[in-house]
Amino acid sequence: MPRFTKKTLLLVVLTLLLGHPALAQPRRAAGSVPPNLAPRWDQIPEAPGVYYAPNLSQDMFRYGNLFYYYSQGLWQIAQALTGPWQVIQNPPPVFYNIGPTYFKSPPGWARGKKTGWGGAQLPPGQMKKLERGGSLPPGLMKKSE
Repeated sequence: MPRFTKKTLLLVVLTLLLGHPALAQPRRAAGSVPPNLAPRWDQIPEAPGVYYAPNLSQDMFRYGNLFYYYSQGLWQIAQALTGPWQVIQNPPPVFYNIGPTYFKSPPGWARGKKTGWGGAQLPPGQMKKLERGGSLPPGLMKKSE
């Protein structure tokens, strides 16, 4: 088989695979409560009106008349626990007040606040190096000036 034909065949196969409708679908996680299990709804004090289900193995929340499910970095919303579930970009703003203790697998913003360098101009290890008369990498030298 000539080289040109192999390249063309590879291009056609890649085009078909990348253009396949199943690959274009957004990731979906199954967001439903196991059968015969009733969630126990406890209010989250930091997030008025938001309730979570501590007795479920999934991150399930209730806010108003809607249910929210968080799994694998995706938020989903439904009008009933049995679905149908729709993927949403972000939960309502009040959800950003929910601390990590109310999640089984918390999203990045709920894992805790970063403390940084504690007000210092450099990371602790670099400050020690500077205090001992050591030299800093060029990028950090600019920051310390």
